[in-house]
Amino acid sequence: MNATIERPIRRKSEQKFSKGPLDRELEFLWQDRGPSGTTYNLYLGRISRNPVVRSLTTGKYFMLPWSEIIELGVERGLDKK
Repeated sequence: MNATIERPIRRKSEQKFSKGPLDRELEFLWQDRGPSGTTYNLYLGRISRNPVVRSLTTGKYFMLPWSEIIELGVERGLDKK
């Protein structure tokens, strides 16, 4: 018995991302400079809506989930009257 197995046509979900897929998932909000003069961009994730900071010097991203922002606010006295 001879059988031929054909690979089905690739779906979009199986295709490789083009350069910079993370950039398509972020909505630019603001640009600012840190104390050392480094420029940072602030984004919101299009789906998660979590804030994301990117260093233009290194190209690295940092995301802080809302739950952690709330925790930081509470630690700094957000709930104190």
